[in-house]
Amino acid sequence: MRVAILTLGFHPRPLEHIILTKKPQVCYIVTSSEGLKYTASEHGYKKPNSVVLQDAARKARCKINILRCDPFDPESIGDAIGQIMEKIKGTDEVTINYSGGTQAMSLVLGSVAIILSRVMPIKVLYSTKTPGGQEKILDHTESLKELFRRLYEIVPGGF
Repeated sequence: MRVAILTLGFHPRPLEHIILTKKPQVCYIVTSSEGLKYTASEHGYKKPNSVVLQDAARKARCKINILRCDPFDPESIGDAIGQIMEKIKGTDEVTINYSGGTQAMSLVLGSVAIILSRVMPIKVLYSTKTPGGQEKILDHTESLKELFRRLYEIVPGGF
C-alpha cells in the first residue's frame, strides 16, 4: 500500500502537494486541532486546512487519518507518530514529507524517517508549491542517510 506520513502546522500547501502528486492510498496527518481549523488566507486559501486536505484526498482517492498532538511537544508528536508506526507494514511504500508543521514536528518526523530508512524502504521528501504554481519535491532520502552515517562515524564510541 502507498502510505504518506505528513505533519501540518498552519500551512497546508506542502501536504496538499504531496497528496495530489504522489497519490498515496492512505495518508496519516499529525497536527493540532488549531492547525486543522486554521485558514491560511495569507497563502490564498479560503477554506480551513481540514477542508483543503479533505478536498485533495478526495481528488487523489486517498483515505486520510488525523492524529492530534501538541505541535510544540516532541513527546506528544512522537506518541502520534508511534500510533502510525503500529499500522505500517514492511511491505508498504512509505513516503515521509517533513516539510510541513512546526520545527518540532519536522525534527521528530525526520528522525523517525532516518531510523525507518535503516529497516525498510522509504522516501524522505521535502516539498513546496508556491501560490504561483512553482513546484518542488526534493528526495532527501539518500543524502540524509549518508549524512547520518558520516555523523555516526564522527561521534566517539557511536550511539
